[in-house]
Amino acid sequence: MPFADRSIIGNSKRLEILRNLLLLDTPAEESFDRLTRLASCIVNAPVSLVTLVDANRQFFKSAIGLPEPWASKRETPLSHSFCQHVVATNEPLVIEDARKHPLVHDNLAIPDLNVIGYLGMPLQTSEGVGLGSFCIIDSAPRQWTEQEVEIMRDLAQSVITEIELRSELIARQRIEEELRLTYRDLDRSHRELRRVTEFAHSTLEHTIDAVRHGASDSEVLTYLQTAQAGLNRAVR
Repeated sequence: MPFADRSIIGNSKRLEILRNLLLLDTPAEESFDRLTRLASCIVNAPVSLVTLVDANRQFFKSAIGLPEPWASKRETPLSHSFCQHVVATNEPLVIEDARKHPLVHDNLAIPDLNVIGYLGMPLQTSEGVGLGSFCIIDSAPRQWTEQEVEIMRDLAQSVITEIELRSELIARQRIEEELRLTYRDLDRSHRELRRVTEFAHSTLEHTIDAVRHGASDSEVLTYLQTAQAGLNRAVR
């Protein structure tokens, strides 16, 4: 069975961007399920998937109509993936009968998941990075219409919008957490500086008072050495 171009699927930069989205191995989310339900309803296809293509597997962020055990697993190896080819070409993949298609005719998704008719749209970020595919699947040969292709193209863009909005939210949360930690560290430093300043001020006042009351040089030196040791402990 031909796999998609490994230099694209396994590209380290692509995989880093995909994994930094924090979508892989996460629970289903209504914002994505709403779009897969809509695709299945409008196009009248039994299966609709938001697929993210990892290095050696595809993960279903949303899956409508997928048979068991795949529905529970929410992933398959790339041996069962049509979507990998969408990522590799960054073009729609329109298949009327997978059993007769030269690219996927021996793909294990045909016997194991009953994938016969397939229409997949690339999920590509605004920077041009391919993440996966938004696809619909039929268990029988299907001649997809131009209107259905355009509907899926529009819905795929909605999926990307959801992904990028989610990415922006994660980035904002990270910045807020970094700011919170910075403010915490600044507050701790401020309190430590205040404590050291108060200690130094108290030491200076006591030293001046001791000199005024006629303390000997050795007594003053001993006091200052004790104060220095205390100051060293305070700043650690």
